[in-house]
Amino acid sequence: MFILLSWILNYFCLADKDESGTLTKSECRRLLIDLLNAKVSNSTFEILFKKADKSGKEVLTSDEFITFFHVLTRRKDLYAIMQQYVKDGDKQSMDSISMNIDELLYFLQNSQNQTIIKYQSNESTSDYSLVSITQREQVQKLIDEFETDVELQENGQLSLNGLNLLLSDDFSLMKPWCSRHIYQDMTRPLTDYYINTSHNTYLFTNQISGDSNPEAYNRALCAGCRAVEIDCYDGANGRPIVKHGYTLVKPCLFESIIRFIEPNLFKTSPYPVILDLENHCSIEQQHEMARILKQVLGDRLVTELLTTNDSSVLPSPEDLKYKVLIRVIEHDLGKLFIYFQNIPYLQYEEDKDNCSCCHSPNLAEKHFDQMSRNDPINLIKQTRKSSFRMYPDGLRQDSSNPNPINAWNFGIHMVALNFQNDDLIMSLSYGKFIDNGGCGYILKPKYLINQYENKFNPFDYLEKPSILRYNIFEYSQRLIITIISGQFLSRSNETTRDIPDPYVVVSTHGISSDQQSQRTKFIENNGFDPLWNETFQFNIYFPQMCLVRFDIYDYDIFTKDDRIAYFCLPMTTMQTGNVQRN
Repeated sequence: MFILLSWILNYFCLADKDESGTLTKSECRRLLIDLLNAKVSNSTFEILFKKADKSGKEVLTSDEFITFFHVLTRRKDLYAIMQQYVKDGDKQSMDSISMNIDELLYFLQNSQNQTIIKYQSNESTSDYSLVSITQREQVQKLIDEFETDVELQENGQLSLNGLNLLLSDDFSLMKPWCSRHIYQDMTRPLTDYYINTSHNTYLFTNQISGDSNPEAYNRALCAGCRAVEIDCYDGANGRPIVKHGYTLVKPCLFESIIRFIEPNLFKTSPYPVILDLENHCSIEQQHEMARILKQVLGDRLVTELLTTNDSSVLPSPEDLKYKVLIRVIEHDLGKLFIYFQNIPYLQYEEDKDNCSCCHSPNLAEKHFDQMSRNDPINLIKQTRKSSFRMYPDGLRQDSSNPNPINAWNFGIHMVALNFQNDDLIMSLSYGKFIDNGGCGYILKPKYLINQYENKFNPFDYLEKPSILRYNIFEYSQRLIITIISGQFLSRSNETTRDIPDPYVVVSTHGISSDQQSQRTKFIENNGFDPLWNETFQFNIYFPQMCLVRFDIYDYDIFTKDDRIAYFCLPMTTMQTGNVQRN
C-alpha cells in the first residue's frame, strides 16, 4: 500500500506546476490527459472533483487527491467479479460492496485455485513452502494486509479497493515461486539445461560502429545471462584487446572487461558463468590473457576437472556454483579449457564418435537450419551428449536476432542472441529465462534429455501432431485466456499528446503446431482503463516448450502500430484465475 500511495503522490507532485501544494481543476485535467492517458467527460470530471473537494475551495490537497484518484480508478472489472461472489452483489454499488471472509475464501479456492508462498523465517527467502488458502485465518491476514478501511478490516470484510490485492506479486500472472526461486533440479549434467547466452556481448549498438564497452557485459549479466562472448585480438604493448573484427567498433582492453565484470558475475545467479573466448591472439598475448584471468578470477576460475564428477558427463550447475568456465578453441589458451572446447560443428560431425562431453560444437544460424532439416533426430541425440551453441548469421549487421524457438525445440543449449537489440525476439528470451528464479539455467523437457527417447522430432508437428509418431496425450493441454482490462497504459510516442487506441495480441511460441496468435479489438482513445473482456482458446501439444507472449499495441490507421508493452512467460508457469501483470 505504501508503494501505491507513493506512486499516487508522485503524480500529484508532477501535476502541481505552481508548487502550491494543491491541484486546481486545470492541473487535474492536464494530469488525466498528459500523464494518465484518461479521457473523461466534463460532467464526470466535475462530479469526481466535487466529491473529493471536501473544503469546497475548488482545489485538491494531497489527501483529497488520493480520494479523487481512488474514485477515478475504481475497477469496473473487479466490481463485476465481486458481484458474482457477494450475496446480493448485483444490488450493491461500487461504494458499498465488500466481501466477507467466507465469500473471499470461496473466491480464492474456486476461482483462483490460489497458492501462496510461506517463508520459514523473515531472514531467509530460500526456505519456503507452498500453502493453499483453506483457512479463514489466512483470509483475515490478507484482509489485514490489503484493506485500508480499518472498520472493514475489523469486521473481516474486503472492499473494492482492497480487492486490488490481485495486483500484488503473489496474485500475478506468473506463479511467484517460478520467478522468485530456483525450484528446478540443478544437479543434472550441464547438457540437460538451456543456458541464457549473449552474442557479441561487448556491443551496445550495431555490428559496424560504436565502442566495445565493459558496461555491456554488466547489462547482460544483470539480465540473467550466464554465457558471454569476448572477441580477443592482439593489442599494443602486449596487452590483448576486445573488438568486433575488422570494423569501426572501437576496441577495449581485455583486462578492463574482466576486472569490470568480476564483481557482478554472481549478483543475479550463483550458477556458473561461461566466458566464450573467440581467440585471435598470438601465443604471447594468449599467455597474457591467461595471466589476467587467473589473477582477477582466482579460485573461481575452473582450471582442472572436478574429482567428484563422472568424466563421461559434464558436471552440474550445482557442482559449479560460483565458478567461471572458459569456452575456447584449443590453442595455447586450451590449457584453460576444461569443460567447453569450442569446435566447428562440421569437425564435430566428422568425428562425433570420438568426441567427448567436453566438446562444444559451434553452429552458425544457417548451419543449424541445414542440420536440423537433414537429420533432426541425430541432432537431438547429439545435444544429449555435448553442449551446443548457435549464433546469429554474420549478415545481421543491424544486430537483429534469429528466432531461438526452433533451436530450443531441438535441444540447443546456448542460443546466442544480441542483447543490445531489445526486439520482439529478445522478449522470447526474457520469457524463457524468467523461469527458475531467473538463474539463467532452465532444465530441458525430459524428451530432450532421455537418451532412450529416439522418437521426438519437432518437424513431425508442422501443422497438427501425428498421434502415431508420438504419444502427445501425455503432454497436451488446452489454454483458455480472457483478456479483461488494462490500466495506465503509456503513450507509444511520448512526443505527442495522442491517447492510445490499445489492443492486445496473445501469441504462443513452441513447436510449429503450437505457434498461434489471436488479438482483441482496439479501444479508441483509452490508455487509462480499457476494457476488452475477450476470450481466446489455444490447444497446446507440448506445453513444456511453449512460451505465451502478451503484446499491447497502439492502433493507428495510417502508420505501423507501435508496441506499448509486452510480457512473455513459459506456459507451465502461468497461474489460473483472475490474475494481473504490472
